[in-house]
Amino acid sequence: MAREIDLLIVSSRLENKRTLLRFLEGLPLNIYTVGNAEEAEETFEDHEIDVVVCDERVSDGTYHDVLALTIDRKPKIQFIVLLCSGGQEEYCEAIRLGVTDVVRPPLHPTDIELALIHALRQKQAVMYAVAGKV
Repeated sequence: MAREIDLLIVSSRLENKRTLLRFLEGLPLNIYTVGNAEEAEETFEDHEIDVVVCDERVSDGTYHDVLALTIDRKPKIQFIVLLCSGGQEEYCEAIRLGVTDVVRPPLHPTDIELALIHALRQKQAVMYAVAGKV
């Protein structure tokens, strides 16, 4: 039996946390919420996080700081960023840095669900690739 997915929401914005929790309600997820990169790091040490949903800016930095915490963690953590500012250039930078998906507010349930599906498919592909090398 597959285990539930562990999802971490990193957001300093209460309205984003509430919206995401409402959209994700009822899905087979263990959801953790934190407000900054420091708390995210503590969560990574305590839990095997599968997917991160992170605001572009958090109280102690940006999504870059949180993303940097995921780079060397195995199995690979999938990363969804809520990108509020910028245009195509910022989107491309996020993808180049290793973000799995980018969602732009206003948040809609379908956008979050599609980003989560994409992240879980990427996670599964990584797991198969790792298993094939063993």
